[in-house]
Amino acid sequence: MADTNPNPSGSEPNANTAATDTPLLDFASPPKLPVPSPTEYPRCHPDGRPLTEAEVEAQEALKRAERQATPEPSNFAIAFPDNLPSPPFLHVDGIPNFRELGGYQCLPPSSKSQVDSSTTTTTTTTTTTTPPPPHTTHPTPTPPSPTTSSSSNSTYVLRRGILFRCAHPTHLTPKGAEYLTSTLNVHDMYDLRSAPEIARLATTVANSPKDVYPLADPETGCVDNVPGLNRHFTPVYQTEDYGPVALATKLQWYTTVHMHDEEVGFAYSEGFVKAYRDIATHGGSKGAYATMFRHLLEKPNDPLLFHCTAGKDRTGVFAALVLKLVGVDEETICWEYALTEPGLGEWRNQFIDRMTQTGLGSGGGTGHAKIQTEGSAKVERPGITREQAALICGSRAGNMRAFLRTVVDGEFGGVDNYLVQKCGLTPPEVTKLRDGLIETVPEDRVVTPVGIDGWTPEGGVIDRT
Repeated sequence: MADTNPNPSGSEPNANTAATDTPLLDFASPPKLPVPSPTEYPRCHPDGRPLTEAEVEAQEALKRAERQATPEPSNFAIAFPDNLPSPPFLHVDGIPNFRELGGYQCLPPSSKSQVDSSTTTTTTTTTTTTPPPPHTTHPTPTPPSPTTSSSSNSTYVLRRGILFRCAHPTHLTPKGAEYLTSTLNVHDMYDLRSAPEIARLATTVANSPKDVYPLADPETGCVDNVPGLNRHFTPVYQTEDYGPVALATKLQWYTTVHMHDEEVGFAYSEGFVKAYRDIATHGGSKGAYATMFRHLLEKPNDPLLFHCTAGKDRTGVFAALVLKLVGVDEETICWEYALTEPGLGEWRNQFIDRMTQTGLGSGGGTGHAKIQTEGSAKVERPGITREQAALICGSRAGNMRAFLRTVVDGEFGGVDNYLVQKCGLTPPEVTKLRDGLIETVPEDRVVTPVGIDGWTPEGGVIDRT
């Protein structure tokens, strides 16, 4: 069943092991998609006169129609790459980049912290904190509280079996749906995509064989009729396409990587930081994130799944806010965010192929600016290299690290203040929300960052082309 109201009221693995039932995807020869180059549109009349507002609007309408007519990459990764650690990754048939958010070591709940602080001896700990990017101010870091329960040999973690994230689930199969609703007990799915993204996908679903989208409704393009699964339409942006390709067209500075070796010691894209600030702001004030946080507050034992298109940006920002709320350390948050690149598997390659063929809002694919002359007017639109496309489709740890330091801590004043000021929770509700998301588990059930062949959190997937 589908809930189209943007503001509705609101067997686990035991170790980090790799799945072995599916062959490793072949990165050497990614498929080429039959995507036509979009039409070039002049920026002025042949005699040099600027376009009128009406003419610009007409061009934008044509561009939107062309984007909607461009098919989404088909044959998305239903296979589960066998180099992914599980947990956090789970193989839900038909859904790429599906993973659990729980199990990461965090701080104790508020009541336990107060007891520990009054009954334990304070020790002095020297920590080295990498400073944030320049021109920002941040609160002084607070030394972490103990993360191991004193009453037993167990560790505080973000609760297992409650929070799941993924890319869009339109390829969900009956087998995957059964696992999702019966084994994982997920009955609430929050869709963060915009209406244009969904509308474009509906056209693709309607024109595709049933076996490609076995459970998707051809009228809506969504998995609206899966028994036991309720889709809540909670867009971060109601009418703007904010998928990776559309974002790249809007925000070409995504490919500009800033190095601040002397100041912060890591690379990040200012474009991603700006985009994530915008996403977090809209997600709170427009209700998408506020709705999910309230679900966790009011229905703490009801698992939820949240996704956007690739499960990278809108999904990744919300996941990072949850992890930061319970006190997961920064490096783990950034590692979890960066997992999307290997998690997308072959889907990532198809996105990159699509972008290198179409360019950033233009033809191209050569990596150089394409110039087309129409009368006396020259149209210059940037093409895009495969390396640039990989950055746009990427989830590099440095981008999340800069967002957490610059925006969440520096501008929002911390995640608690974000929840109060942007999402409308009260301070007591924030405390209740945090405490309800924390549990203790044996040390062998804590999810810890591990290496993945052909990938690093800072550098992303190594393309073997």
